[in-house]
Parts: sequence; C-alpha cells; structure tokens
Amino acid sequence: MNKELEDLLNIYWLRPETAIWRFIDIKSMDGFEFKSPSMDLGCGDGIFSFIRAGGRIESSFDVFRNASGMENFFQNFDVYDAFREELNIKIIDKPTYQIDVGFDHKNNLLRKAKSLDFYKELHEGDANKRLAFDDETFSSIFSNILYWLDDPEFSLMEISRILKRSGNVCLMLPDISFPEFSFYNSFYVRTKDPDWKFLEKLDRGRLSSNIKQSKSFEEWERIFRNSGLRVKKHTKHLSKPIVQIWDIGLRPLFPAIMEMVSNINKEKIPHVKEMWVKNIMEFAEPLVRIDEKMTCEGAAFHCYILEKDH
Repeated sequence: MNKELEDLLNIYWLRPETAIWRFIDIKSMDGFEFKSPSMDLGCGDGIFSFIRAGGRIESSFDVFRNASGMENFFQNFDVYDAFREELNIKIIDKPTYQIDVGFDHKNNLLRKAKSLDFYKELHEGDANKRLAFDDETFSSIFSNILYWLDDPEFSLMEISRILKRSGNVCLMLPDISFPEFSFYNSFYVRTKDPDWKFLEKLDRGRLSSNIKQSKSFEEWERIFRNSGLRVKKHTKHLSKPIVQIWDIGLRPLFPAIMEMVSNINKEKIPHVKEMWVKNIMEFAEPLVRIDEKMTCEGAAFHCYILEKDH
C-alpha cells in the first residue's frame, strides 16, 4: 500500500479525485529539489508541499473541517477559504526539509499553512503583480498557479527576475489537449447546446479559467526562452481517464456529502473514514499505475523543471 497516496486520501477523503490528482502531481516532480532560499508561489494551505516533503498528519485530519459556505458551492464560491482557530493539526512526522517562503493571495489559506510549521515565512500578495522580492533572491521556486494568472508571460518574467542565476523553478502547466478532456468544454462550450448548460455547475469556473492558458510544449518553451529560462527536465502527466474522473468525481454530491458527514456521530466518523479510505485505495492505486502507462497517448499537464540562464 502506498502510504503517501493513503495520507492524501485521508486528507481529501470526501473528494478522492483530488487526492489522486495531487499524488500524480507529486510523482511528476521527481528530480526537483528545494534549495534554500526557496519559495512556494501559490502555496495555498501548504498541504501539497508538506506531504511532498515527507510530512505526515494524523489520519483524523482532513481539509473539510474548515470548509464553509456550502450553500454557495455551485456559484463558484471557494468553500475552503475559511479558518477556524480551534482546529489543531497533529503532525505525526515532520517534513524532511522546510521551504523558506510560502506566498499566496488568500489570508485564510496562509493561516492554515502557518499551522504546519513548514514555511519559515509566509507572504500575502497578488502574483498577478510585481512580486515584492529583490532580483535574484531565490535558488528554487515551485508554482502550480501560473496558469490561473491573468498574464502568465508577465508572471514568468517576474519569477525569472527573483530567481538566482542557475536557479531552478518547477512549474505545473496545462497542455493544449486539456480542453479536450473536459466534459464542460466538449459538450457545452463547443456545441452551445442548451441541454448541456448544467455542466456550468460542474465546471465551477475551473476549466473555463484553466483552458485560457493551455498551451503546447512549443508554446510554453517559447515563453520560457523569452523569460531567460531553459527546460532542464520535462514530463507529462494526468491522462484522459484521470482527468475525466477528476472532472466529475464526487463534486456534484459534495454539499450533500458534507451535510451527511456533519450529522454522523463524531465517535463513528473514524471508523467510517477508515473503511471509506480503504475502499477507495482499491481503485486509486491501479488508477495511478494506469496513468503512468497512458500518458504516452496524451496527457493534460506538463511538469517543467527550468533553469535560469547563467
């Protein structure tokens, strides 16, 4: 049994499709090392990078205990942008390294990240704007948000500016094929068939934002060159079956599932969660193996490790 995958399923147990995606993301980053001074640009609640660094959290923890605003879930409301002081995180294993700076635009997520004691500093700011760091500050930068930003070319120039010469940056970026894997894009955006309009609720603004920044390897490479960065390593991940499982997953039922769990006797939840995760693992493990085999037939995401020119 893969403990890293199991840990992610415990954390995202009510949305297992997210755990599978995160696990595959982590595996795609093989070969990238956080060298100090380091930065996680768009760190969110810090869970992803914490797990990738070998950190482990008690199995009773999940990301849903802080969630709020479920009544607005299908209006694209970020239900995770909330923080409750009394919810302590019990860390079983500390990560094998720390990241110097975590950067995000949401204060509540940064407050969650602080509770991990994983980032030496946390900075709140807008990555669409000039980053408030001196030139050549960091030796390594990781970012999984570039494709959400208004102008990725400007933002990449900023990343290059604050990166030291010969420094490395790791980026997750969508391939031009990503829209083809989206039910929302395939059945509604392309056809304009009103029968499929309900898929807007499924999309929740996710793919409609991502798709704007989907590019081919050649297009991304051109942007890198213009920013003074060269490709050191490139892999593709997240095959069509994985993306389509994630695209629906338990998303349509999520508010109802949250309501159901909130009404379960708290003493019974650990048993229910253990059984839930055990059952999901029987599907998740073969799915991640299948993803490795099927990426040669087309994958939705690139993982780039880039080096700044000397």
